[in-house]
Amino acid sequence: MSTITPGPLLAVEKLQKHYAQSRSMFLRTQAGVVKAVDGVSFQVPVGATLGLVGESGCGKSTTARLLLRLEDPTGGRIQFDGKDVHGAVGPALRDYRTNVQAVFQDPYSSLNPRMRVAGIIGEPLSANRAISAGELRDAVAEVMQTVGLNPQSAQRFPHEFSGGQRQRIAIARSLILRPRLLVLDEPVSALDVSIRAQILNLLMDLQEQFGLSYLLISHDLDVIAEMCNEIAVMYLGQIAEIGPAAEIVDNPRHPYTQALFSARLPAHPDGVSARIRLTGDIPSPLNPPSGCRFRTRCPQVMPVCAERVPPVTHLPNGHLASCHLLNESVVLGV
Repeated sequence: MSTITPGPLLAVEKLQKHYAQSRSMFLRTQAGVVKAVDGVSFQVPVGATLGLVGESGCGKSTTARLLLRLEDPTGGRIQFDGKDVHGAVGPALRDYRTNVQAVFQDPYSSLNPRMRVAGIIGEPLSANRAISAGELRDAVAEVMQTVGLNPQSAQRFPHEFSGGQRQRIAIARSLILRPRLLVLDEPVSALDVSIRAQILNLLMDLQEQFGLSYLLISHDLDVIAEMCNEIAVMYLGQIAEIGPAAEIVDNPRHPYTQALFSARLPAHPDGVSARIRLTGDIPSPLNPPSGCRFRTRCPQVMPVCAERVPPVTHLPNGHLASCHLLNESVVLGV
């Protein structure tokens, strides 16, 4: 992991994204509101990696779209380098989009099959800056070498490359503008197991070389544990627990986090993992449970969990969790 410079590059505060649901596509009468992201707060320091984990539908990818300005938030605030993101227009917006780039899950669908690799990689640079053809060609060659691709293959099409090479092309495209933050949305899940380690090592090397910050979204808890400085665990649009990676992995305090990480294989072949199996389905974000949103599946649920939203409990080492079990007076019935 790279050395972290103090202070957040990205600060997200009480971020919300709600979608109105209609009863009828013709009458357009509102049936309710889907709270896809509902009060999420976190920070990404310079040169650090924050991992965002949780089951499908918990709001991870919606959070990423909000950060990339692909959607507008319903509420809350996003600041990048101390400046408001969603108030940015003109040169300020262009500067933000230059500094924040993305690498998506599937390199087979994220690359235009009709464009040559030189065009795919160079397009963000030519679209954002006045640059000569020779300068653009040199920049493409340099970034291809940086990600481990032969610049002589720049005139080939994406289908002529393997899956791992295509993801390197996607990474090169994201790097050509020299961004400061990469949003990595399941960057290795579509790749063969033998290729995943190569791409992850490349990402860690690039972070060290350029001082990049990463927001890493992944279902692979081993990838999260290996790559991240901090981990945020989302459930039904909210953050259940957040803190240093070692704290979250080795000492999870929220019952949902405990269940999530209990599914990891033991570090040693002879180790035994006590799997915590959750019952029931994830509730609909259109009608989330009262009180604690996890209570309908929690193996340690208490009556208070249905009555009150659990407050954020501050634990040692910057570890935060929202659970009534961490409030001693509640547990003791005081």
